[in-house]
This record gives sequence, structure tokens and C-alpha cells, in this order.
Amino acid sequence: MSRIPASQKGLMMSIADRLQEAVDLAESGNLEEAKDVFEGVLLDDPKNAEILYNLGMCFTELGEPQKAVIALRKSIEYNPKHSNSYVALGYAYDRLGDSEAAIKNLLEALTLDPGNPYAMRNLGGVFGKSGDMEQALSYLQKAYELNPSDAATAYGLAHCYHQLEKHGEADQYYRRVLDMDAASNLKELARDGLREIAVAHLKSKGVRMDAVMYMVSALNLFEKESADRIRDVSFEIAMKGRGGLDINTPNKEYTIRSLPGTFTGLQLVSYMYVGFKKIAPDEDIGVDLSQEYEEALRLFQDQEKA
Repeated sequence: MSRIPASQKGLMMSIADRLQEAVDLAESGNLEEAKDVFEGVLLDDPKNAEILYNLGMCFTELGEPQKAVIALRKSIEYNPKHSNSYVALGYAYDRLGDSEAAIKNLLEALTLDPGNPYAMRNLGGVFGKSGDMEQALSYLQKAYELNPSDAATAYGLAHCYHQLEKHGEADQYYRRVLDMDAASNLKELARDGLREIAVAHLKSKGVRMDAVMYMVSALNLFEKESADRIRDVSFEIAMKGRGGLDINTPNKEYTIRSLPGTFTGLQLVSYMYVGFKKIAPDEDIGVDLSQEYEEALRLFQDQEKA
């Protein structure tokens, strides 16, 4: 075996170290810095498929998918068997709104690596955007079986089930996202999904008299309170709701600092609804209890006349 000259070996180590530095920067969220390092290393090794692959992913995440396509095509030119380059290229095309090119490249990734969960996850996403939920669900289920710790796949499954109005399954996967080490925006989307399911379930039963009576209690309580006090109670409940309030399970109870005692999820949401009607009546709190509120107001006003 021929020996690598010391000067060349030093250059190779330098490129490897800089590439690792850029990968570390990207993984820690410093995408702009990572991109700059990748571009610098690429000047020394312009045909390095791994550098081009990582640079392409950086471009996509930075909102420049057209540049990503150029880098990823070059990556595939220099390493046509790298399935993840096709996955990244498919994702870049998806961000450009070209679903046909996205699907073509993602399927090519599966041809090279039939068990690639990221290709399956992204195919699920593309089909989901096009409205083909059954096809989306099929790919996402396979992706989840292969990589059950991936929060994005779990969220994709939850969203598909939600769109198909299979609320039990959607609820299950939204909750899995909340239990995972997921990005904050993904967890917020999961909480929004759970709230939508809870509200849909609540409204499917028509006017809820339990909510009406909780609102009457809130009207009685808030009648004697200042606007600041009402704001404190309402905002504390709203913040607690971001973590998830189960409004369909009457035997599950919660506590809040601003009010003594224990409360059901529906009770807290009813109090919050009344509170916001008093301090910010035009605010959309994500729960439509307008019919219950009108009935509660009528009962409250009749009570005052008696």
C-alpha cells in the first residue's frame, strides 16, 4: 500500500474536521454558520458528495430550496447510490411545491434503500398535502414501524388520522408526540390537534348543560372581581391549557394557583371562556362555547331578577 504524503494527509484531516464542525453546527441549529463552513470546505473538495448533501439540507432549512436542488443534484452525480440525497432532494422539491419531482426522488430513495424511514415519512407528507390521506397513512405507518422514536412521523400519523376523522387514533399519536423529545413547534401543533379533537367531541353532543352551569358559576364569581383578577385567572387557565386540558373526562381534576379547590378540564375552560368574554370579548381562544355562554347569560340574568 502506498503511503499518503504528510501534507496531503493533513489536508484530508482538515477537511474531515471542518466537515464535522459544520455538521455539529447544523445539528445544534446554527444553520447559517454551518452553511458557511460547508461552502468553505466545498472549495477545497468540490466533488465531495457528503458535503454537497449536507449543504443542500442546510439550504432547504434556511428557506432556499432552489439552491438546495442544485447542491443535491451534484451530490447525486458524485454518489448516485446515496439514498438520503434523494430523500433530501425530494424534500427540497416539496418545499418548492413540485410534488411530482418530490415523489419521483423519494421513490428513487426507496429503490436504493427499501427500508429508508425518512423517504417513507416524506412521501407520507407529500401525499398528505395533496389530499391523498390513505396513501399518506400507508407510508407513515411503515415509517413509524421502522423508526417509532421519530416525532415528526408520529405527528404525521396523528394529522392523517385527524383528517380522516379517526379521532381515537389521532389522539393517541398526538399524545405520543407530547411524550417524545420533539421540537417545541411540533409539540404545539400536537396540542392544537388535541384541542380540536376535544372540542369536536364536545360539540358533537350539542349544548352542554354542564358547561352552562360552570359558566353561571364563573359569572357569579367574576361579578365581584376586578378586571385584573379576572385576567389573572383567565390567563393562568390559558397557560395550563397549552399543556393539555382533558375536557371530556369528568373524573379528571386540575388545580390552579389563582383559585382554590379542584376543577374538571371543562370547568376550567368554561371559566376561561367567561373570563375572556369579560376582558377581551373578540379574542379567539380556540373553543366555541358560544351557545353555552348565551344560555348561561340568560340563566344568570334570570337569577339576578329573582
